Parts: sequence; structure tokens; C-alpha cells
Amino acid sequence: MRILIAGYDSNAYSLARTFSKDKNVDVVFVAPGNKYIAEFAECIDISDTDNAELLDFADANEISLTVVTSVSSVKNDIAGYFCNFGKNIFAPSYNAAFSTLYKSACKKLLYKLKVPTVKFGIFDREIQAINYVSEQRIPLLISNDFDSNLGNKALVQSFSKAKELIEELFIRPENRIVIEDYVDADAVSLYFITDGYSALPIGSCSCDKNTSNSVFSPDNVLTDNLVNKISDDVVYPYISCCSANNNNYCGIIGVDILVCGDEYKVTDLNPFFKKLHLQSIIPLIKTSTAELMLSASIGSFSDDFGHINMSNKCVCTKTTEGTISKSKLDESDDENFYYSYTNSGKLILSQSALTYNSAKNKLKSNEDYLYSIQNSENRGDL
Repeated sequence: MRILIAGYDSNAYSLARTFSKDKNVDVVFVAPGNKYIAEFAECIDISDTDNAELLDFADANEISLTVVTSVSSVKNDIAGYFCNFGKNIFAPSYNAAFSTLYKSACKKLLYKLKVPTVKFGIFDREIQAINYVSEQRIPLLISNDFDSNLGNKALVQSFSKAKELIEELFIRPENRIVIEDYVDADAVSLYFITDGYSALPIGSCSCDKNTSNSVFSPDNVLTDNLVNKISDDVVYPYISCCSANNNNYCGIIGVDILVCGDEYKVTDLNPFFKKLHLQSIIPLIKTSTAELMLSASIGSFSDDFGHINMSNKCVCTKTTEGTISKSKLDESDDENFYYSYTNSGKLILSQSALTYNSAKNKLKSNEDYLYSIQNSENRGDL
């Protein structure tokens, strides 16, 4: 199998590294990739939003499957473009992904499907948004309608801060914003893989409440009943809506959920994994990720897979101090220790184990050891 990835961030890194170790994959190309990805995959100098150039490359290099990690690529409808030429691609078309790309469309879809969500307002005029905020209970969450950095919402604690942010957001080209009530509840992201006809859960994540730099997978809040309910009430109705409009949704659907006991509210839908989430889920997937995505892209997913093999728990963190040389990272003989890089070079470390506490302790131990070795080398002690 020859795979092309459209992307350049930590998600592209994680997928490319995983594919490069898959016995079913012969070669991995990444467009445009980055210098960290280039250490184990072939990066090509083509923008992730240049559909025509990417298609020409896929043709010339006999690509079996194109996988899209870039939200900008989804918005640029690379999937629709590739499908018009009969190319296998794992990504939703722009029309299918519309409700995952725009928060206002997501809210309208949730309302249409009668899915529980938080109170919200959608505004395309600054004065209306400010007047709305003046009548609401603070704190509130405010976000731009489209944001390529999935999950970016600002929590405002005063009317003056809310007014200042609204004024700033309306300077931007896509001047529509969404304002939501803040609900104090457990926040969980649940991910599904789908070929547009059937869907299977492929992992869940929750943030460490003490730091935004760490996530846990799978989360410890969602019950099997809630997962099934999200599948039945949200995911299948959504892909059915897409199919009814001749826009089959192939790819990842992320569902952001607030959980209070047995009750839930859906806040957002996402067209791919958010930052840190793939890095915390992919070490737990025991089924070939390449085979999963290829199967979904060619429409044989429901025949090929009845479930996805996953194991253990995982803790994932983005480092905030110093660097660790790649050579030292590769020396680790712990098969449950995993790393990736962001586009800017920040290091993401993941550790899987049977329990969260064990994963946290092993990750801390590995991280401390690696930093101690790196610092000793820097001082010339070794």
C-alpha cells in the first residue's frame, strides 16, 4: 500500500509514523509535512490545499490511499475533488463535513436532530452579539464560526472581556460568532470512524483538569450506554443526512460532549482528531489503522470490521520545558512509550499501561530519565 497524507501537524506526524511501521504499507508521502516527519517519511513540497497538484502526485506515484489530517484541506474539498477522479481518500467532502467545520451549522444540525446541547446564540452582527451577552449570565464561551484549530473557545468571565473579544472577532473575514452558556461538567471527546454507511467508535479522550497539556484515553466518564446513545442519536442520523443529500461522510467524526451522570449535551462536531487526541488514541489501536482507513474509503468497512481492537489506557502530554534528542527517544525499549512532534517542534509524549496511574507514573519516569540524560550530555557529564 502506498499512502499520501495531506497535512503537516502532530496528527500528520503520528499517522505517518504509524503507517511507516505497518507491514501492509510500502511507502508514506506527506504533503507538505515538516522536517520532523521527513526523518521517516518522504515529505513533498506541495501545499495541503493544492488539490490539483496533490491529485497529479497521487496519479504519478500510484497512491493507494490519501489520508487528510488538515482541516484546511477538508474545507478546500480535497475529498470531493479526489472522488470526482475515482481516487481513494479518507476524508469527508466539504459538503458532508459542513456541520463539523462551522459551529453555527453544527448547532443548527443538533437542533434539527433534537440532540441535547447547551444554550447558544449565533450572530453575524457585532451589536447583536454584545446586546445578547449583556443579558446573559457570565461566564460564557465565545468562538469564531470557523477555526482551523479545532476546539478553540474563549471562556470570558466578565462583560467587558466578552465585549472586547466580540469586537476583535468581528474584525476577521468570516465575521460570524457563536456564544454558548458555560456548563460545569466533564468534557469528553468521542471519535467514530465511518464509511458513510456504518460507524464504529475509535477512541475517546478527556483533558486533565489540572492542565490543558495532558489528556487521557479512553476517558473514564462515558459508559457503554452513553457511547451507544451518541452513536444512535448523533452519528448515524448525521451520516444519514449526508447520504440523503448524496454527500456520504467518509472519515473521522469527533463528538464533543459534556457529561453529568447519565445526562449528556453535545457541544461540537469535528472532522478529525483534535490536538493531542490522536496521539493519545493511536497507541491503543491494535487493528491496522491503514487497513481501517482504506476499508472505509472503498466502502467495505461494515463487511471488514465489526469492532476495532483496542487495549490499555493512555496518558499523553505536550512537554513545556527543554528538548529531548530524537536519538535518546529512540533508545527507549518500552514498547508502550510513544512520541510525536508538533509542527513547531514541541514534543508530545504518550504512555500506555493497564491503568491510568500506571501510565502516568511510567510516563513521568521515562520523561525524567530522558531529561536527565539530555541535561548530562549538555553539561558534558557523559
